[in-house]
Amino acid sequence: MAARIAAARESGNLDLSEMGLTSLPEEVCELTRLRMLDVSRNRLTTLPRRIGELTSLTGLLLSDNPISTLPHSVRNLTSLRTLYLRQCNLRTLPVAVRGLASLTSLDLSQNDLTELPWWIGDLDALTSVNLDFNKIAELPESFGGLSRLQGIDLGNNRLTSLPDSMRRFFRLRNLYLRANQLTELPDWLGDLTALTTLVVDANELRDLPDSLGSLIGLASLRLDANPLTALPPEVVSAGTGTLLAFLRERARAPVPQWSSKIVVVGEGRSGKTSLLKAVRGDRFDPQESSTHGLHVDTLELPHPDPAHAHVTMNLATWDFGGQEIYHATHQFFLTDRSLFVLVWDAQLGWEASKLYYWLDMIKARAPRAPVVLVATHLGPRPAELPLAELQSAYPGMIVDSLTADSCTGEGIDKVVECLALRASRLPLMGVRWPGTWLRASEAVRADRRNHVTPAELDDLLAAYGVRDPDHQRGLRAALNSLGDILAYADDPELEDIAVLRPQWVTGYISRVLDSRGVRQNRALFTRQHQAQLWRDLDPSLRQHFVAMMERFDLSYRTDVGAHSLVVELLPLDPPAYEAEWAAAALRHHRELRLRYRMHTVPPGIPTWFIAREHRFTQGLHWRTGALLRQSTEDGEHTALITVDRLTKTAELQVRGPYPQDFFAVLKDGFEQTLQRYPGLEITRLVPCPGRLAGGAGCTHEFPHAQLKDRLTRTPPRDTVECPVDYDDHDVRLLLQGIESPSADRSVELARETREAVRRLQVMVQEQGQDQAVRQTDLLEELQLAKAQRTAIAAEQQRVALATWRGDRTAQEVSCPTLLSVTRVERRRALRLTPVRVLQLRLYCEAPGAWHPAPGHEPYEVRATSERVAELLPYARTVLKVLRFAVPVAGAVLDVAAEELNKQLKDDIKLMQVLVDAVPGEELPELDGLRSLTRAEFDSDFRAMHALLESLDPERRWGDLNKVVTPEGDTLWLCAQHARPYLPAGPAGLTAPGGTPALPSPRADGEPQPAAP
Repeated sequence: MAARIAAARESGNLDLSEMGLTSLPEEVCELTRLRMLDVSRNRLTTLPRRIGELTSLTGLLLSDNPISTLPHSVRNLTSLRTLYLRQCNLRTLPVAVRGLASLTSLDLSQNDLTELPWWIGDLDALTSVNLDFNKIAELPESFGGLSRLQGIDLGNNRLTSLPDSMRRFFRLRNLYLRANQLTELPDWLGDLTALTTLVVDANELRDLPDSLGSLIGLASLRLDANPLTALPPEVVSAGTGTLLAFLRERARAPVPQWSSKIVVVGEGRSGKTSLLKAVRGDRFDPQESSTHGLHVDTLELPHPDPAHAHVTMNLATWDFGGQEIYHATHQFFLTDRSLFVLVWDAQLGWEASKLYYWLDMIKARAPRAPVVLVATHLGPRPAELPLAELQSAYPGMIVDSLTADSCTGEGIDKVVECLALRASRLPLMGVRWPGTWLRASEAVRADRRNHVTPAELDDLLAAYGVRDPDHQRGLRAALNSLGDILAYADDPELEDIAVLRPQWVTGYISRVLDSRGVRQNRALFTRQHQAQLWRDLDPSLRQHFVAMMERFDLSYRTDVGAHSLVVELLPLDPPAYEAEWAAAALRHHRELRLRYRMHTVPPGIPTWFIAREHRFTQGLHWRTGALLRQSTEDGEHTALITVDRLTKTAELQVRGPYPQDFFAVLKDGFEQTLQRYPGLEITRLVPCPGRLAGGAGCTHEFPHAQLKDRLTRTPPRDTVECPVDYDDHDVRLLLQGIESPSADRSVELARETREAVRRLQVMVQEQGQDQAVRQTDLLEELQLAKAQRTAIAAEQQRVALATWRGDRTAQEVSCPTLLSVTRVERRRALRLTPVRVLQLRLYCEAPGAWHPAPGHEPYEVRATSERVAELLPYARTVLKVLRFAVPVAGAVLDVAAEELNKQLKDDIKLMQVLVDAVPGEELPELDGLRSLTRAEFDSDFRAMHALLESLDPERRWGDLNKVVTPEGDTLWLCAQHARPYLPAGPAGLTAPGGTPALPSPRADGEPQPAAP
C-alpha cells in the first residue's frame, strides 16, 4: 500500500480497491493533489471527515462498500465530477451530495433507495445517472431539472409513470426503463430526438405511442417481455428500424387490417384440399391429387360481428402436405396468430388419423393458437371422437369439433360459420396498420410472379405509396416475418432474390425430400441431383435454393462444396459408430450427460441440430442421432446425440479429458433448436453416474431443476442420495458442464492442473529401469493436462462473454466486447513533460484463443482521471477470468523418442508459466491498466461503446468479423477463427484482402431463421 500511495503523489491516481480495508488510511487524506481515488470493493462503513480536504478530486469510487451515509465534508469536493456509490446499502441519498455542483456522473445502482430527494434537480451538471436495482416508485418533478442528462438508467425499480418534467431532456441519448411497472409510455418521448437507445423490456406495455416513429436516431428499442397486444409481433421482431418505420407511417394514416392466416393440417389423403375448395364454393374433384409441400390461397369471409358488418376478412389459407417427410418444413410456417384446422378421416378413425400427434405438434409450435377439428370422409361409420378427453389433454386449444362432407356439402355451412367466428377473434384481427403499408402488402400478395429482384420489389412497394427506403426495408422485413415473402437482405447468398410465393420454394424442396435417388445416396444431394430434380430452374436459382435449405437447417454443404447432406433424408438405422464412441472412454476421460424428456418429439429433432452443428461432423449420423467430435492440437472430445421417439427422450453425452466446454457448446445449440417449439414440454434430467453391483450403470435420473434448487437453499444442499445406488453424489459435480461454472470451481480446476504439472516435473527428474514406460505415461499425462487447460480457457471465456453481455441481442452487440487497455507515455514536440495516453487494443473473441486483432493499431485517448475511473472496472473484471483462463499454446507432442525428454521438459516449463497465474497466488505487477477488459455492468459498457464509436466512426473494428454462431453467441473474430462458421465450397471463400465474406446476423439475434 505504501508503494501505491507514494506513486499516487506523482500520478494523482490512487487505486486501493479490493484490499480488505475497514477504514481509509490517514495518509490518503494528505494527498491534497489527488485527482482520482478508488476504494471500491472493500469493507468501509464510513469515510473520515478529512476526506473533504481532497479538493482536487475529480473521481471518487466507493462502490461495493457497506457505507450507508457520507460525511458532510464531502460537499467540499467541489471539483468532483465522478461519484460511484454502487451497492453501498444506501436507503437515502446522502445530503452531502447536494453540494457537488460539478458532478457529471453519479452511480447509485444496487442500493435500497425508495425515493429521490427534491433537491436532486440542483445537480444540474449531471450527464449520467444510474439508479438501476433500487425500489423507486415515483420520480419527483424536480428530476426534470437535470436537463443535461445524456444517459439515465432507471431499470429494476417500481415506476408506474414518468414525470412530465422529463420532456425537457433534449440531450438524452440512452434511457433504460426495464423491469418496472409501466403500462404506457408518454407521447412526449417522441420529442427527445437525441435518443439512440430506449430499453423498456419487462414492463406491462400493450402498445407504443406513434410519436416514437419520429426518433430517427433511435438505434436500439428493446421491448421483450411486454404484452404488446396492439402491435403485430412480426413487425416487432423485425427490429428497431422496421418498428419505427411502422409507427411513423401509422401516425399518418392508420387503417385497420382485417386479415390473418388459416393453417390446415392433418394426415395425407385426409381431405384438407377438398375441404378448403368446398368452403370457397369450388367444385368437388374426386381425383384431387395429394398436396406436396405447401399450397397457399385466399379465403374471403364476412365479419360475423354486426358492428363490423361492412368488413370482409381476407384470410390466407395454408394447406400443408400431410406426408411425414414434409413435417420438418411445416414448422417454419406455424405461428400463434393463426387459426388451425385439423382435418381427420372419419372412416379411418381419430386414432389412425393421429390426432394426438398433430395436436402435440401444434401445441409445441403454436401453444396459444385455437384449433378446430373437422372430420371428413363421412359415410356409414359415424365420426366418433372422445372430445372431452382431448380437450382435457389439450386445455384451451380445441375450440370446436365439426363434421363435413366435401362431396355432398353436408356440414360445410357450419364450417364456414365457425371459421368466420374464430378468425374474427384472432389477436391481430383489426389491428391498425399504416394505410400505405397495407395497400402495398395486398399488392405483393396479389402479384403472381414467383420471384423478383430486390429492386423490382421496391418498385412494387413504391407504386402503392411506400417510397421511403427505410419504410421499404421495414415492410420487406415484416412481410418476410409474416411468411408472405422470403427475402434475406442480410445473407450474401440470398440477397439477390425476393421470393413472392413461398410455396414455389417449398415445392422444389419437396422434390428433394421425395427423391429416392437422394435417399439411396445416403442423403447426399449432388450437382447431378440438382440438374435432375431442378432441371426447370436456372443454375443460379438452384444455388439459391440450396442456400435456402441451409437457412432452414434442412441441409448443409459438405467439405466437397458441390454436395449437400439433406438431414431429413438420413437413414433411420445408425451406422457403426459404437467403436469410436467406446474409444473415447479413456482412463483419464470424463463423461457428461443430459437427458431431455418431452411430451412429444417434434419434426426436426435432432436433424436440425445435426445441420446446425455440422462443423463437428464425423460423417456418422442418422435420422435420430449423430457422433460429433471437437479436435484441437491439445486434445479431442467426442459427443453423442441420440433421440428415442418411443420414450420421447433425447440425450446428449460428451467424453474427453475436460468435456465441459464442448458439452456447453452443443447444449446451447440443442437448446436453440428446441426454442423453435415454444410450447414443447421439456423435463431435463441428469443421469446418475454411479455403478450398481456387477458394474452396470445406475438407472436413476436426477431432475435438473431439483439439483439447481438444492444449491439455492441456505445452507446449500451440496450432496444428494441416489435412491438406486444409495450413494451420496456431489450436486455441483452432477451439474458441472450443464450449468455455467462458478469462479471457485474454475480456480479449483486450474489448481488441479498446476499440481499435475508439478507431479510431471518430479517424474521427469526420476530415473529408473522403466524410463520408456514412464515417458509414455508422462506424454499421456501432459497431453491430458494441456487439454484440460485449453478447455478451461475456452469454457471460462465463453461464459465470461455471455455473462458480460447479458441478454443483449446480436443487433445490440454492435462493436467488439474484448479489448486491452494500456497506459503509456507519449513525448510530444515542444512539450517538456510527456503526455499520458490510454491505448485500447481490440481482441479476437474466439473462446479459448483470445488474442489481439491481427494488424490492429490500438486506439488512443488522453489518460484523464475521468477516463481512468471509467476503464478501471473493465480491467478488474476480465483479469479475474484471465488469471486462470489463459489458453495453452504449443504443438501436439508426436516427437521422436530421442527428443521426447527435451520436449517434455520444454512443454512442462511452458505449462508452469501459464498455470502460475492462478487466483490466490502472487501475480506480477500489471503495467498500468494492462489487462483484457469488458464492462461488468450495463452502464460501464455503454460508456465504453460510446468511446469506441467516437474512436472508430467507420466501425472497422480492426477488421474483425461479426459472427453469430449456430449456438446463438455473438463473437467478433479474426479471419482465421471466423472461417469454421462459413459454408463449405464457393460460399465459404474469403473476400478480397482475406476477410471472410460473413453474412450479417439477423436483427433478432437468430443465426438461423425461426420462420420465413
